[in-house]
Amino acid sequence: MAAPNIPLAKRSGLLVDLDRLASDGDDWLTPEDRYALKTHGICTQVQPGMFMIRVRIPGGQLTPDQARALADIGAQYGGDWIHVTTRQNIEFHNVAAQQAPAVLAATEAAGLTNRSACGHTMRNVMSCTDAGVGLDEPFDCLPDARMVSDAILARSAELNCTLPSRLNFTFGGCPRCAEHARVNDLGFESRVVGGRCGYRLWAGGSLGTMPVLAMPLREFVPRESVLPAAEALVDVFVAHGDFDNPKRARMKFLVAQLGEDGFRHAFDDAFIAAEARPHPAAAELDHVADANIDQILRSVPDGGWGSGVRPQRVAGLAMVTVNVPLGDLNGDDLRVLADVAETTRDGHLNLTRNQNVQYRDVPIARVGQVRKMLATRHLSFIGADAATDVRVCTGSSVCSLGITDSPSVGIRLTKNPALERNASLRVHISGCPNSCAQHQMGDIGFSGAKVRIGGRTQLGYHMYLGADVGAGKLAQVVGRVGEDNVDNALEAVIGGWEALRAWGETFADTLERIGIEAFAAHLSSITDGFEPGDDELGDAEHFADAVAVGT
Repeated sequence: MAAPNIPLAKRSGLLVDLDRLASDGDDWLTPEDRYALKTHGICTQVQPGMFMIRVRIPGGQLTPDQARALADIGAQYGGDWIHVTTRQNIEFHNVAAQQAPAVLAATEAAGLTNRSACGHTMRNVMSCTDAGVGLDEPFDCLPDARMVSDAILARSAELNCTLPSRLNFTFGGCPRCAEHARVNDLGFESRVVGGRCGYRLWAGGSLGTMPVLAMPLREFVPRESVLPAAEALVDVFVAHGDFDNPKRARMKFLVAQLGEDGFRHAFDDAFIAAEARPHPAAAELDHVADANIDQILRSVPDGGWGSGVRPQRVAGLAMVTVNVPLGDLNGDDLRVLADVAETTRDGHLNLTRNQNVQYRDVPIARVGQVRKMLATRHLSFIGADAATDVRVCTGSSVCSLGITDSPSVGIRLTKNPALERNASLRVHISGCPNSCAQHQMGDIGFSGAKVRIGGRTQLGYHMYLGADVGAGKLAQVVGRVGEDNVDNALEAVIGGWEALRAWGETFADTLERIGIEAFAAHLSSITDGFEPGDDELGDAEHFADAVAVGT
């Protein structure tokens, strides 16, 4: 399939005839038409005549009725497959071309939208699911995240034609959120300064084939200025980004072009202009109670505390996280998850960046009841956000950019004994270099590719080790491994770490002390189908056009 001329498509207004798509299917679509469909959340699959359709879930929060509506849409149009993404969205796959407009209509009827879910748009605005209730979150950032999402999405008809590339926003203040702020185009890290709630602002982070950590833009922006700050960043991007060269259009390239001081100066000017415009007032926030850990831990839920059942700031309430293996659900699963939400005080389902579902404000006396409700669909808290809760994308089975079938590898690794022994490890598997599963953020990451091992080209993975984003380090490539040898390579790495780690060391700590070359030598000596080094350059060149398309 020919690559679209994206600047031409955007200058032409991104018009596409959805009525004709419904009546005639997709054979008539030009490459530019297919790009325009992305701005409606409709992406071509590898299967002819089939599409993936993405639903925006700002901040990842759903009402039970919205969840049931999505369950019905998936059952009717998407083969009863509902996928939770690492950006807190929902995806339907295997939607026939003629049914795609009906999915958009059904999504809108549920009070949701597919608008700007793909392409060179403002993508979903993510928010920490612990915000407002978790011990590490200073306040609830979800209202601010949704306000930014609503305000910029309202300008999508204009912005989707003028943005040089896509923009990813994230909000949150816990340690994991601080990491995510550094790998997104725009990061709002929640903090309290002098009794005022606001954000440390980061800009220009990105993963993919050329990963870059974000620059610190401002140490503090008060909540009442969060929308002008977001608008200013968009304005700088539109004014100075490389619109005509999509391969070099992400915000990270603009930061490199202007330099940090130049980018900061451009932002300051745009921020002054944005603050002079009228904006809605920031939402009132409920007081965040001081956490009395002694009192909190005197109350124990049925089954005790764990990674899937964690205490909130208010004694007697829990955050409950349901392990959704590989992020995949069917309609009946989602309906039961909606039923569970109605038993909580919060009353919502919250999609997490680990492709799970979290509930807030669950009275600990009801944890046993929630466990029984989930068991009817073979769902559980067990392993949620732990090592065997492997993060994956959908891979080559449906994605037109996928090289490897990452979910099949993920299924194998969820049963891996080495991961079962080490619950703190994070394993991320992407089916191509575009990093939809954020493989550069894992303790152990795999990026799907055609790799050359022993002089033979085969399907496999580049293996990444040792991310410590808080310390400013993304995972490094240790080597490449054949698809059938991923399990052995993972066990060898974890076994080496278990043998070498000092007391209390994280995986990244040990890697820093021992050196990645030692791990590469260890893998080479005991693992068939592994070769040290990085032959990823060819894949990076191959994927330059794919990155530009804006998946």
